[in-house]
Amino acid sequence: MTAESNNHSGLIRGLGLTAAIAIILGNVIGTGVFLKARVMTCNVGSPGWVMAAWVFAGLLSLAGALTYAELTAMKPRAGGEYVYLRDAYGKITSFLYGWMQIFIAKTGSQAAVAVVFAIGLNDFLDGALKRVLLKLNFFSDPFSVNTIAKLSESQEASLLFSYELTTLQIVAVLMIVIFTTLNCAHVSVSGQVAKALTVVKIGLIAMVAIGAFIFVTGGNFGNFSFLNDGGTCEGVAEGVKYGSAQYSFLAGFAAAMLGALWGYDGWNNLALVAGEVKNPQRNLPIALIGGTILIMVLYVIIHFAYFYVLTPTEIASVSTDSSVAKVVV
Repeated sequence: MTAESNNHSGLIRGLGLTAAIAIILGNVIGTGVFLKARVMTCNVGSPGWVMAAWVFAGLLSLAGALTYAELTAMKPRAGGEYVYLRDAYGKITSFLYGWMQIFIAKTGSQAAVAVVFAIGLNDFLDGALKRVLLKLNFFSDPFSVNTIAKLSESQEASLLFSYELTTLQIVAVLMIVIFTTLNCAHVSVSGQVAKALTVVKIGLIAMVAIGAFIFVTGGNFGNFSFLNDGGTCEGVAEGVKYGSAQYSFLAGFAAAMLGALWGYDGWNNLALVAGEVKNPQRNLPIALIGGTILIMVLYVIIHFAYFYVLTPTEIASVSTDSSVAKVVV
């Protein structure tokens, strides 16, 4: 194969600096900033420590971004960690890492994000997506399967488990299919989609933050001096729930940090498409570092808005079926 034909068969460097930053913002900003404030408030009790967790997690992510900025400038090829592991530790290590990402890490994280999107959409539509489309009942004695909605006493006694297919699950699967299809399109299409989604996400954060400080009546900066006192904290373990007898601050802050790090997850995904970024030695470091700093600023601003409108106890008492952002709006 000649050098010319090899160039034609390679990836197209069609992503500029704006698109690269949009990929960072679009991959990172998602469920965490809208859902984790409740759990983190339950973990540490005070607005100050919630903010500290977001800042510390942001600094850790920034340290990673600085490292990746150097790596992507040195090796501006598609593949991200696969490329770095292959060159550092050999093909076996990178091979195993790649398949682990396909079967476990990326698969699980994309499913989780899709489900949270569907839950948020269902919340926005007042529960319209919870309709059961199919219900399967599995029995042990004798082993059988049926789709009966209401079971008799004898059937309930031998019931192993039931599976329900809801509109919520269909929406989640459709989201994965749609965005996978878009990612398979031309690189310029993917870049434009990333830009559009980034505008939407930043717009939502701006809407919540501006609305909280300007349009919401009853907001009070005095909320920042309060602690979570008796919030319901649905689903939060006693050992990491502020105010419980088993509570440990170190464990609680560590749990809050995990929530914040989930909110920053995805900053490294730009490395996966490094082979499609124009002028990679310049644009990749700027996008990685600048994008991570911008996200940290946005996260701190929106959490200021949350605590300006609601007390820590009110935030800790938000239902798991809702979000702090919706309550604020």
